[in-house]
Amino acid sequence: MDAVIDSVRAAAYTIPTDAPEADGTAQWSSTTLVVVTLGSGGTTGTGWTYGPAACAGIVEELLAGVVHGRDVMATAGTWAAMVRAARNATRAGAVGYAISAVDVAAWDLKARLLDVPLTDLMGRARESVPVYGSGGFTTYPDERMVDQLTGWVHDQAIPRVKIKIGARRGADERRDLERVQRARAAIGDDIQLFVDANGAYTRKQAVRVARAMESDAGVVWIEEPVSSDDLEGLREIRDQVSADVAAGEYGTDVGYFESMLFEGALDPTGGGVTPDPGRPGHGLRLDQDAAAPYHVG
Repeated sequence: MDAVIDSVRAAAYTIPTDAPEADGTAQWSSTTLVVVTLGSGGTTGTGWTYGPAACAGIVEELLAGVVHGRDVMATAGTWAAMVRAARNATRAGAVGYAISAVDVAAWDLKARLLDVPLTDLMGRARESVPVYGSGGFTTYPDERMVDQLTGWVHDQAIPRVKIKIGARRGADERRDLERVQRARAAIGDDIQLFVDANGAYTRKQAVRVARAMESDAGVVWIEEPVSSDDLEGLREIRDQVSADVAAGEYGTDVGYFESMLFEGALDPTGGGVTPDPGRPGHGLRLDQDAAAPYHVG
């Protein structure tokens, strides 16, 4: 098929949350969505990321000229060209988010021109994927957290849920444990319960809290108990707790995840490698058996 990318557009939309939201190390009251559209002869592909609104400017200033005129079918080459163009700007952070959004749009455009589902174009490894409901922000009152969890479990039949812990950088372990116990009581014994500390704890604190949550609430998966950059700490925690240890949502390339696995910092067969679908994890080719359950929420 002889088709080239003939238009590149990017726009940013800041959407207020209905209430303040927070995890263990950050808080926010809005989310910015950056949408990229690539066109070819009247057909449009759409990609997205979330990050600063400046990502849209990066697409227009740094990437659009590189992408415009490229063969729609050459998605790998388009991605490589963007990475080369971003060398001096460095790929991590907002630049990586912008590349991710364009890359997703390029794949979507290719699938639409070929009139095939994107899953078939990229190659399915399985017929279905596990999902979990992700939310339970530390700013939520218990009642709201319970409503959210039971909605996923009972209304949508989602068999796994995840809540945030480690409020105020781990300053209130007691509240964390109480919220997890409340979550378990709300969802019942048959639903898998995950937690995410977003790097809020120290190493010993993370071990102490994880063991208590395993014992009291059957937590089976803990994400980023310490910072994803603390590979030694992640490995130390992994060696001392039963729950699967996960991290990696801020990774920007395969080498980042290879280092995590090489250092033994994660539980790959338990879903420990967690590239974020809205960030530069797009385009990674990881073993499908190592993929974490996909989050919704």
